[in-house]
Amino acid sequence: MALPALSVHFSNHSDAARTVEVIVGAEAHGVKRAWVSEDLFHRGAMPIAAAALARTSSIELAFGVLAPQHRHPASMAMDVRSLREIGGDRIVVGLGAGVAERGALVAQPASPPLRIVDEAVSALRTLLAGDELGQDGVLHASRGLQLTGEPVASVPPVYVAAVGPKALVQAGRRMDGVVLTMMCSQEHARWAAAQVASAAAEAGREAVPVVAYLPIAVDVDGAKAHDRMRSVLGYFVARWSQVAFLSKLFLEWSELDEERMTLIREAFDAGGSLAELLPDSLVDQYCVAGTPEECRRTIEAFADAGITEIAFDAGDDLDGVLALIGALQYGEE
Repeated sequence: MALPALSVHFSNHSDAARTVEVIVGAEAHGVKRAWVSEDLFHRGAMPIAAAALARTSSIELAFGVLAPQHRHPASMAMDVRSLREIGGDRIVVGLGAGVAERGALVAQPASPPLRIVDEAVSALRTLLAGDELGQDGVLHASRGLQLTGEPVASVPPVYVAAVGPKALVQAGRRMDGVVLTMMCSQEHARWAAAQVASAAAEAGREAVPVVAYLPIAVDVDGAKAHDRMRSVLGYFVARWSQVAFLSKLFLEWSELDEERMTLIREAFDAGGSLAELLPDSLVDQYCVAGTPEECRRTIEAFADAGITEIAFDAGDDLDGVLALIGALQYGEE
């Protein structure tokens, strides 16, 4: 089976200079794309991308994702144009509706997330193409906005973050790609990819790429790798079980129920064992873990589900992950 494209994902929670260094190292290992998140109140993704582009020559920098509630489309367009001038055609824009609870901390008004994203994508494409923007948006109203000077040579791909059916259909109809959230199980990936593919076909479009963020641990001792990922999965279950729309990723797409999720949260918070609550079979539904061969089988399973790119969230095991990517995609030892 053909493998999906394999890339790496970095949160913006870590030191920015260190992230840039790691992206430079990832390029040296042949990695084709690095995704950089922008969670509110941590580190800005734009400076990280600019520094990384200036020090690399081939790796693409993708934002996963920017929120239009935090950045006006005109500001994003200016930054993207600057990044194109620094790094050439190596930018992928990712947009998402953001987390309402964080937005409330900076007094952002509640707005329909699908419309926010749709309007932001339209505005960004219009401005980067050099055209004048006139838009009565629910979040941003603009009249006569236009970037000065020459437009970019080509508008970069715009991916959107999507979880629910309406967002997935919107992505299939209008967007250049879709990014599924962390803790996307194989079953959820299969359903989501089918939603995107169906919407794209109905719109007369070619296949739309579907990206999944997946935590990974690779080790010659597969049991050790699964134990590391068991802790990661336990963390997400413990934290996301208390957020309604995030808890659905477990309740609707795995064997977990509310009672068992409560037990996982209690065990995780107490530092107890998760082995019985989160068996290897469940870890493999949400993570990539094990020996290189076990990891390959899980990657193939996500490819069979319709995932076209996996962005590995490697944590402290980046060297092992880069080696695995090299071995799988380029036959490196």
